[in-house]
Formats: sequence, C-alpha cells, structure tokens
Amino acid sequence: MALRTAVMTLALVGASVGVRAQDALFAPPTRIDGSRSNDVVSGEPLRVAWSCGVSSPGQPVVGRFGLFPPPPAEGSAPSTHGYECVAPVDEKSPPDDKSKGKKEAALPPVEQHPHCIDPRACETAVDTGDFSADAFFAPYDGCGEVGVYNGKYEVPTQRPLVEWGMPFYGPGPWAIGSEVIGPTNLVVPKFYVYGDYRAGLAQNDLVNDEQTVLAHRLNLELDYWFTSTERVHGFLGPFQKDARFMRVVDGEYIEELDFFQAETDTLFFEGDLGQMLGGIEGRYASFDMPITFGLVPLVFQNGIWMQDAIVGGAVTLPAKNSPLFDWSNFDVTFFGGIDRISSGAFGFDEDAAALVGATTFIEARGGYFELGYGFVEDQENGGRSYHNLGVSYTRRYANLVSNSVRAIVNAGQDPHDGQRTADGVLLLIENTFLTKNPYNVMPYFNVFAGFDTPQPLARAGAFGGVLFNTGILFQSDLLTGYPTLDATGNNTYGAAIGVDLLSPAFDQQLILEMAALKTMSIASNRVAAGDQVGVGARWQKKLSTATLIRADAMVGMLDNSDDISGVRCEYRWKF
Repeated sequence: MALRTAVMTLALVGASVGVRAQDALFAPPTRIDGSRSNDVVSGEPLRVAWSCGVSSPGQPVVGRFGLFPPPPAEGSAPSTHGYECVAPVDEKSPPDDKSKGKKEAALPPVEQHPHCIDPRACETAVDTGDFSADAFFAPYDGCGEVGVYNGKYEVPTQRPLVEWGMPFYGPGPWAIGSEVIGPTNLVVPKFYVYGDYRAGLAQNDLVNDEQTVLAHRLNLELDYWFTSTERVHGFLGPFQKDARFMRVVDGEYIEELDFFQAETDTLFFEGDLGQMLGGIEGRYASFDMPITFGLVPLVFQNGIWMQDAIVGGAVTLPAKNSPLFDWSNFDVTFFGGIDRISSGAFGFDEDAAALVGATTFIEARGGYFELGYGFVEDQENGGRSYHNLGVSYTRRYANLVSNSVRAIVNAGQDPHDGQRTADGVLLLIENTFLTKNPYNVMPYFNVFAGFDTPQPLARAGAFGGVLFNTGILFQSDLLTGYPTLDATGNNTYGAAIGVDLLSPAFDQQLILEMAALKTMSIASNRVAAGDQVGVGARWQKKLSTATLIRADAMVGMLDNSDDISGVRCEYRWKF
C-alpha cells in the first residue's frame, strides 16, 4: 500500500512539474533582464535573431542565444577536477507495517548512473530566447511570387518540323518502354525531322567573272531513335549537287535537285555498345563505348584537321583519366574509312583513297590537347599514300587571352609522277582577347603559315579551305559562291585581325575584320597568284526564335590577279 501511495505521489508531482515546464517552454519571450512580456512590440529588445533571405523579408532563425550572450550562471563554478561519478548502489524497499512477517520477493536492483560532466562545462538557466520565435508571415507579394526563380523563365524554342513518338525534350512522365532488346535498354521509338532553310542573294565580283546569284538550300536532319542511346540518322540536301545549290544566275535558272547524294549527304547508325550488351544480357551497362558506322560525318579539331562524311565507322573510349600522367579527363576515338574520302591530295576524287586513324582529347596542364594521326592509302597505287598528323593545344593565359596553337604535318608521300600533293606543314595560332565585357566584345588575332602543300586529313570541298575558321575573309557562305581570300594555306603566310561584337541581349552580331596573306616559293607551287589583302564585315540579327537575317560584304585586293568583291544577304529559318 505504501508503495502504491508513493508511486501515485510521484506521478502527481511529475505532472505538476511537466505543466510548469510546458508553461515555461511556450511562455512569451523574455527581455534581456529575464522578465517576461506579452507585448512583442513594446520596444524592449528581445532575444531573437533575424536574417534576410534571398527573395523574402527578415525571417526569425534559431539561435542558441539570439544576438546577445547568455547571462552568467548562478552559483559557484564547478571544481577544476569536475564531478565524480558515484558507483551504483543497490536499494531494496523497506517492509511495510502490514506486511510484517510476510516474505516478499526482492525487487530487482535499479542501477543509477549519475551524469559525468566535463569540468569545462557550466550550468546555465534555460531561457525562451534559446528557441526561435513564431512563424513570420509577410504580406503577400504577387510580383515576388512570379519571380520566385529570380526572374528566370522558360526560353521559347523552335520545335522540330516532325515530332513523332516521344517529344523532343518534352515534359514527363512517359509510358515505360518495351523490353524487346532487354530490360535495361528500353525501346522508346521516336522520329524527328529538323534542320533549316536558307535563301541568299549575292552580287559577286570574282577573278574572271561577275554575277548576280539568287540561291536556296534545304538541310534536312532525319532522326529515328530506337532507345535513348541507339539511333539511325541521315542528312539530306535535296537542292544540292556537290557544292552547287539550286539557283538563278544572272536571270538563268540552274536546277540542282538530288534527294540523296553520297558526296554531300549522310546516313549512319550510332549507339553505345555497353548499353546494347547490357540490355541483351539483362544487366546494367558496365562500360560506355559509343560506336558508329555507315556514311558517317566526322569532325575533329574544330573541323580544321577533319570535316568529312566517309563510308566507314568509329569507336570511342570516353571519359577516362590518368593519375600517372595527371590527365583529369581524356578520350580516344579510333576510325576508318574505305570510300568517299574527300582530300585535295587526290584531286577530290572520293573513290581514290582509304584511311585509318585515331584521335584523342586530353585535359591537362590548365588546358586541353587534341592529337590525331591518320594514314591515307592510295587505292589506285599511284604512290600518293601519306601520313597525316594533327596537333593542337588550347588554354587561357593570365585571364587575358584564350589561345590555340595548331599544326598539321604531312609526310611520306612518294608519287610516281613526282608531284607531291600532301607534303608540308601548316601552323595556326588563334587568339581571342578578354575584355571588360568578355561575352559582348571579343577582339581576335589569328596568324598562319603554310609550307609546301599541307592537307587536312579529309575535308569535303563544300566546306571550303583549311583556313575556313581563321577569319570571315576565308569563309565561303556555302550557298551563293561568295568570294574569299585563298584558304588553302599552300605556300602562304598571313593573319586576320578583327573584333566580334554581340549585343547585350545576344540578338545581334557584328564582325569587322582585316586580313592579309603573303606568298612563298614560285607561282607554280602554290594556288595564290600573289599577295592578297582584304577587309570584310558580317552582321546578323535574330528575327524570332526560328529566323534570322544575315548580311556580308568584302573587298579583296590581289596581286597578279583581278581584285574581288562581294555583298550578300541571307534569310535563314530553322525548324
């Protein structure tokens, strides 16, 4: 009975203490002096910390002691040696008067473990300032709700012309794909047609001709996806034959209609071998290995070393790293082609050569290297086989200039007729200077030197010469036959200097450039008849998310030849 009374007494005392603790926990905040106040706007500073969020007014935050340090603890400080832990003591309940003479089972001993306190710690009073204040609800701000992403919004884009199956970067979720080729490589068929239409009008004053040209071209990209990593892709230029486009020249209509031409179009399969094998075996891919084959377009080293569609294939070992050489990232691509090789070394006879090679991209030493080697074999046994090496290094220096140094080396050719068509070295140095507005004002200065007859590994004639990216005065418009300075790099050296200006909204561009080249060796060993100097300009403006207008003008002064000039305007619609 005494035991039951003691338990009930302890329960009542505990409940009373709990109520008082609850009242203290939810009581109004205290002032600094410890007194309580129900008036939170009384002017007395409260022990509450505030902070401002990114897009919201001040919010109360949880702080151990708010903005002020805690008051000193009452009582004496603990001893330097700390509190000692008392050994557990066994306790037994004393016998009740009514139970005298009766033998009761002893209660199990209750182990007590007093707290062991760090000697550096001290007790402190609990204060409501230790806890955060109630939620703060700011007045509703409609503009702030709209700008919840700091003014960011969905950028309108042009959808593909044909979009069957799963939409191109559309919202989800979508139905689960078929497991016909494996549970880990689901088939989700989709077919897209996209590309652009271009129409241009030009007045060209060429070396031996002057003409007014109105031309147009249609670029169609056909994409059929089996899975997320496997697809068949094709490119069609139906208004094109070789590098010529359907046009009207000085009032005469010239039809160039060919729905598929292996010289300019593409058709190939590409996928990931690791994903395909993983799907067949019913497991997740243990490696990545992109592969492609067919009439494949290959672009290496920014298109300078290679830009061509060949009958062949390629395989890549991606996303590797080497602690031994301190390479943070690199990949290696092996490729080969048996037909449709475009090269000036073979007079652009696309059936005369085959090639095999490899290229790598390496991030190291604060920049990146691009190294490529290819062997081009003469299929007609004319002794024109040769080795081709492409090397480049790109990095930024002192936050002042972005620099690329490139070299193409040809060697090993031993033609039966003694005329070397791929022999020599081409050096390119490209520099873009950083300004106070690095995205809007970009001065550039590019230099080059070509010794003998250097050739890129493979480059379709429709893409112009190897100096295509050196400056706008070396770029053809790939439509109207717009004139350029000599872009072959054949026994010439020179430079292009200019400035690329982009509007603050990035909806307009203006490029101003001056370029010059000097000739080396005798005239019979080069394409350019003499030295050349030119000035040019390019302006383009976005009309909508799918359309733009572009205009170009140039004048070239050529030694030992007639001068050249051109002006053109182009409308482009992408879909």
